[in-house]
Amino acid sequence: MNLSFKDLRFIIEAIEHQINAYQERLQVIEDVDEDEAADIGNDIKFLELLLADMTTSLAQNTGREKIAYEEALSESLEVTFAEWETSEAMTAEEACKRSRVISDQTLE
Repeated sequence: MNLSFKDLRFIIEAIEHQINAYQERLQVIEDVDEDEAADIGNDIKFLELLLADMTTSLAQNTGREKIAYEEALSESLEVTFAEWETSEAMTAEEACKRSRVISDQTLE
């Protein structure tokens, strides 16, 4: 499954919310129902591990997207400047437009 940054962020927030809800419930029933308290404690530990994995995944995906963008931008600038050096007359505006087109094509 390939989740977007927004997907991962939403899931992380939902997990954090559920952990908080379980912790509140645990405080209420801790001395009343030991079995339910144990179950909730186990669920909290599971969610904390899941949260750590999701947070790591988010950091890795964000890093990859940034690197991919930087590589695409670098490549588009190299092509633009190479063409600029061989062309006789290109305005700065034309170079920017050409760079933007190449960058957009590389990101697709």
